[in-house]
Amino acid sequence: MPKQFLDERISVISQGAAVAILGTPVLVGDIGLQTVGILPENTSNVRVILNAMIITTALGAASSYRVQILREDTPLFTADYLGADLASVNPPSYVVTDFPPLAQVLTGQVRYTFTIQLTAGAGGTVQGAFFGGVIAAGN
Repeated sequence: MPKQFLDERISVISQGAAVAILGTPVLVGDIGLQTVGILPENTSNVRVILNAMIITTALGAASSYRVQILREDTPLFTADYLGADLASVNPPSYVVTDFPPLAQVLTGQVRYTFTIQLTAGAGGTVQGAFFGGVIAAGN
């Protein structure tokens, strides 16, 4: 099986955007990694590397927050923080790997999203975020 580089995408919220963190997930990154043109012998050996970073401000010290990275609405990574803890690692960054299911690979695109939400308490804004991914196949 030859190695194939399939796609690379980034999604960025520039600093200064000031997006409020709400009780429902706030989308801060969204990428669709293309699998069109994948060789038939590589369809069962697809891998993804995702990188994410988020800059937050005005966090409630006693509030709770959830950061998630999802594939097609399926959580791949979840981190729950108290506001004081999230502020102490600001900006937190994440590296997540994935082996998407064959059925999703065959659709021609695998969608990944990066979200943050307020789970208890009040306050907080997103000042910036970066979300990027690379998809490859083969041995």
